[in-house]
Amino acid sequence: MRKLALYSVAGIILTIPALASAAQAPSPAALWRDIQALEKSHALMLDSKPYQLGSRTVDVYTTDLANTAENDAIRKAGSIEKVQRYPDGALVVKENYDAGKKLTGVTAMLKLNGYDQADRNWVMAAYKPDGQVVAYGKVQACIACHAMVTQQDFVFAPPPQQLLPVAVWKAFFPKQQISPQYAQLLAQHPEAIVK
Repeated sequence: MRKLALYSVAGIILTIPALASAAQAPSPAALWRDIQALEKSHALMLDSKPYQLGSRTVDVYTTDLANTAENDAIRKAGSIEKVQRYPDGALVVKENYDAGKKLTGVTAMLKLNGYDQADRNWVMAAYKPDGQVVAYGKVQACIACHAMVTQQDFVFAPPPQQLLPVAVWKAFFPKQQISPQYAQLLAQHPEAIVK
């Protein structure tokens, strides 16, 4: 996510992170390193918990992580549903796990002012568990789904706070099966289904 800038102070070379230019996304490898740092520090997103229910049989469980900028915005607003805009540099990560709690993939959203103003300036990314890039940048499938919560700056609250309607879920995941546990959440919490 950041380039390194070298500065000399009293003969000592300092390496200081510098933000990438306003409209240029970091390389997928640089964003992956930031994601790994969040994973290593177990930086849970507020209102989230480890191994919460996912919506698909391929990701029965998910864990949402967030950097300080993301969590500070949630804390300041009072909840994810009340955040109207996240600050530049906010990063949210979703780890996806199978029924045995084995990592199957990682998705991320990085807020980068000037990157994609039409879609709230989010860089979308999807990786395999080893960091291999699946999708990166202005990923229309991700944007189309997250636009359902435009009023929350494209960030969904974790289940059961917000749930995708079955028709929308089927449109985005036509070749996959809905998790029976997620179907139960839909039945138990109809008020949480995103309209």
